[in-house]
Amino acid sequence: MPIHKATRNIFFIRHGESESNVLDLAAGYNYDSPLTEKGRLQAKCLGERFKREGISIDLLFTSKLSRAMETAKILLLSSGHKSVPTKRSVKLNELQIPKWRGKEKSEMMTPDVEASWGKNGKYYTPADGESEYEMQRRFADYIDKEIIFNEAIQKVKKNLNIAIVVHGWALRCYFQSILEYDQSYIKKMAMDNTSISQFQYNKDGWRLIRINDSSHLESIDTKSRRYK
Repeated sequence: MPIHKATRNIFFIRHGESESNVLDLAAGYNYDSPLTEKGRLQAKCLGERFKREGISIDLLFTSKLSRAMETAKILLLSSGHKSVPTKRSVKLNELQIPKWRGKEKSEMMTPDVEASWGKNGKYYTPADGESEYEMQRRFADYIDKEIIFNEAIQKVKKNLNIAIVVHGWALRCYFQSILEYDQSYIKKMAMDNTSISQFQYNKDGWRLIRINDSSHLESIDTKSRRYK
């Protein structure tokens, strides 16, 4: 087991609202859906929150889908960051099912598909795509290689703030692997646009700080409020 010199504060962030979210398309399987104007405003509110809370981002990771990359760009600009080392990878992309791209969820999620998915859980492979387990593993392998067991990062003696701007389904699957909750919660757990799920990683392993925190959206979207 490697010796971790300091704590990594890892901020997992879901992208802002995309066009496929609004149209209720099979968003996770849509090749590349851009942000809406509301999604850009959400990302701006997120960045302002980072600035207000004094969170300085040391490293940034995103998928290679435009909705994640644009969210990250707006986050940096509105939080006052001028230059942050950034890596982008397809391994952080959302669940991919090519035959379902751009199609309505109701059309794709037939009773037979729902039954098979319910029976086989995260090991079910829909159409020509990947299973939730396969996505979970590629996502986890990348995080392990680039952050958790990265030798250069392990040697850093100061605490690091790392932002990872990606996708809701991918995050729910990844959290299931590190928190070890029942896989049925992959579909039950909410993951709001631009929500923050913060973890710490150090010599003691993973520690959950907060999950699906989108309170920065309350001024622009009453639906984001948890209590009324």
